[in-house]
Amino acid sequence: MTTNDRTLRKLTGISQIPEANAGEWLSSAEKSIEFLKENVQSDRLVLFVSMPCVLIHVVLAPLRNLNPPDQDDLSHDFVALDDAWGIEHESGGGRADRVYLAPPLSRYKTLKGGEKLYFSRSFAGSRRRSLEISQRLVHALNLHFIEERNAYCRLDDDGDLEDVICITEKDDKSLFEHLTLITISMKDFVEYMRLDKMGMVIFFDFTRLDRRSFNGWSNRGTFSRKAPDLFYDGEVVPGRASYVNGRMIARPAITMKQIVKARKKALDPASRQYATFKAIDLVTGQKIEISCDPKGLSNYFQADSLLPREMSFAFFKADVLHKYKADSEKYDLQDRSIRCRGTWGLQTYDVNEAGQVHTYLRYLAQLPYREQVYWQSFNEWPKAPLSQRAVATDFKGEFYTEYDPLNSLKRKLHALDKAPPAWWTRRGEELFKAVHYPVTTAPAEWANEILALDQLLVEGFKVRALRDLARHLGRSVDPNWASLKLVEESLIGAGVDQEDARNSLEPLRTLHELRTVLKGHAAIERKRTLEKQALKAFGSFRVHYADLAAGCDAALDAIASKLGGA
Repeated sequence: MTTNDRTLRKLTGISQIPEANAGEWLSSAEKSIEFLKENVQSDRLVLFVSMPCVLIHVVLAPLRNLNPPDQDDLSHDFVALDDAWGIEHESGGGRADRVYLAPPLSRYKTLKGGEKLYFSRSFAGSRRRSLEISQRLVHALNLHFIEERNAYCRLDDDGDLEDVICITEKDDKSLFEHLTLITISMKDFVEYMRLDKMGMVIFFDFTRLDRRSFNGWSNRGTFSRKAPDLFYDGEVVPGRASYVNGRMIARPAITMKQIVKARKKALDPASRQYATFKAIDLVTGQKIEISCDPKGLSNYFQADSLLPREMSFAFFKADVLHKYKADSEKYDLQDRSIRCRGTWGLQTYDVNEAGQVHTYLRYLAQLPYREQVYWQSFNEWPKAPLSQRAVATDFKGEFYTEYDPLNSLKRKLHALDKAPPAWWTRRGEELFKAVHYPVTTAPAEWANEILALDQLLVEGFKVRALRDLARHLGRSVDPNWASLKLVEESLIGAGVDQEDARNSLEPLRTLHELRTVLKGHAAIERKRTLEKQALKAFGSFRVHYADLAAGCDAALDAIASKLGGA
């Protein structure tokens, strides 16, 4: 369901002749005025809608021109959708020729100095029309058009896309079926109006008629309504047709003081919330339960403070990483850090020998409160100390030089991507971001990581190029051979002993076989057998995966040294 769906349902009730009481509906266009009143009070404002029986068109005008509004002036003209900026050339009248830049509302009295919010444009010779939103509005609200959402969006505090301006279009050959709907977040639009000292002028027309029986307007059932900020004319042909056409004025329901106050509050550290965590006091080594609020913590420069240190560490179930692994488009999960697009980041974390994720109160405090609460839900007491890597890098300030097979393998694959030999297909950053160590005891996570590693590594070999290479190196090639067999034959052709060639590629074959079984249509019993074998031999899926990555790392070394590459 799109953001506009709820609004569209209401508008459809105004636009379509009902099966029951059709005559009453045809005679009651004036009832649609209630929608306008609700519209300016809702969370989402209809900026524009054009559909059968309904037209709503919002333009901004300077507030100074609306106190009070000139009803005669506003009723005289209608702002066309294709009114736009232009270069005007005036000639004659006893004056020298003039050429000047003309804003779209320059020829109006009340609207002069205002803003047109959207433009309908077409290129000469083309039947297609494009809808453009005011770039002034889009830039001020920091919006970007996301095609698949058909909306102008930005990221919220959680890094999720927020639809601020939504567009719904149905381009039908029949004029009576065409639909264009534009809505905007009222909160954002009201603030924009106040900052720009503008108010809304809402042009509207609700015309209902039964085209099978309607013969024209009689001018006998006409009426006129005039309130200070809502004025319109209308007519009713009982049981057959009715219309109302007019203007409505709406001013921003927020003051400059309220805007400034809200902005100050958002930036005020005192307004932030902080979650409480089970942690280990860095100084005493005792278990504590404490808020990560910096005001309740100390640091190395406050040696005499009795408060726990901000680098006191907290431990979490490994499942805390699941949501970051599952959405690589939103989250950048690195080996020791997490970034949420355009918003927050966790500067460091690691995994200890018990498979627990751990980080420090200092960095938890930098997360949005909702993210802190998420981590809090996985918080537990330690089952093993901090990882040796964390101790070395975070407390001793040392480089950690112990071999990490997955990181080593990724570095070599990155090098292949930068300067790919003929037998290698560039993998792209998205595939690299998808590959991580499994951290939980869940077989599904292990299987997913096996699949991701196979896609990054094994699927990178080009079958056709390897077939040509093996033949060039004097090997006979079966046209049905897959990539790993062709790599083996190429290694033999390059002078590697046949048994050595086969043995060096065994980790790649194991990886590919695991992927085929675990993520394919193999029997459940076969999958369970492989899971049990991995756990029995290595104790955990993480250790098994590290061993497999180390074998693949060595295999890639052997391939690159003989066939060329990183």
